[in-house]
Amino acid sequence: MKRMLIVDDSLIVSKLLGTLLRNKGYDVVECSNVAQAMDSRERFDFAILDYQLPDGDGLAIARELIKKNPDIPMILLTARGGRVSEKDAREAGILYYVEKPVNADRLLSLVQAHIGQS
Repeated sequence: MKRMLIVDDSLIVSKLLGTLLRNKGYDVVECSNVAQAMDSRERFDFAILDYQLPDGDGLAIARELIKKNPDIPMILLTARGGRVSEKDAREAGILYYVEKPVNADRLLSLVQAHIGQS
């Protein structure tokens, strides 16, 4: 079973994405901030990271995740299109940069294109 990390400080977004991915057969770990995500000792197959978090940003998490798994595909979510450039996101290892509100079908297709269904 493929292991997914979702980091978003919005409980609604996190639960919605978690439910969507679990219903498709993925094992999902949800975190609401940078500290929780950094504390995880697990290895993930895919990550969906919010950019703006209460204790930092998703790019910091991305940089740590690629140390554990250099091939991990990651999506960065943001409601602040001007706050982070696509260039900065790509340099941190982000594969896709998606602005909120997120289209669930599009997000699922991005995940499945890179790791398939479990």
